[in-house]
Amino acid sequence: MLTRANSIPFLVFLFTGNLCFGQSFDYGITAIYNSSTQTNTDPTLPEDGTFQWNYLGAWGAGVYALKDLSSKFATNLSLNFQQKGYKENAQVGYVPGGPVYDEQLENKFNYLNADLSLQYQLFSGPSIAADIGLGIEYSYLLNYDLESDFFPINSFYPVNEYQDKWENNNLSILPTISLIFDQATTFQFGFNGSLSPVLKTENLIVKNWIWTFRLSQSVPAIFKKDD
Repeated sequence: MLTRANSIPFLVFLFTGNLCFGQSFDYGITAIYNSSTQTNTDPTLPEDGTFQWNYLGAWGAGVYALKDLSSKFATNLSLNFQQKGYKENAQVGYVPGGPVYDEQLENKFNYLNADLSLQYQLFSGPSIAADIGLGIEYSYLLNYDLESDFFPINSFYPVNEYQDKWENNNLSILPTISLIFDQATTFQFGFNGSLSPVLKTENLIVKNWIWTFRLSQSVPAIFKKDD
């Protein structure tokens, strides 16, 4: 549940979005593919550096609203569901003295997200345009499923530090580059990196590290083609 303090970022998104999109705007739907991982750092052992898990392919979907601020600048607000997480390679023996199996364990986190970004148009032609953007994403953790949370894996670092200590609220930065076709369909590539930890203990700091691919379709453009 959102506390009063934790709800502030989300209320800022809603308030800013209302200011940006109070008049005419474009809107549509978005499909999301995330190549997602997490980084682990032990603040008590800085000499060990940062460890990164294997990438996990995950999906999401949402809606967006976009408002032009000028001929070059626009602001975009999107609300979506996203899955994030990581893969872990593990060798597991199922019976004493029995065979050892290599497994790809998938650890998934389900989020509701609100993204607010400022976009700058690099160029615009008759049928194609390109822009770059910089945004901030607020994420609220709905639930998660850790396949690696079983003995003996969960008795070793860093899994033994998890213990349901995941943060419900998280902020991340979202730089992007986009190609827009016929002012209707957008292919976007970006990086999504945590500004705040998704888990923090005395011996562990966990952050999301994601390459995100998004396909967006303008709804007004669909009806315009049918006219």
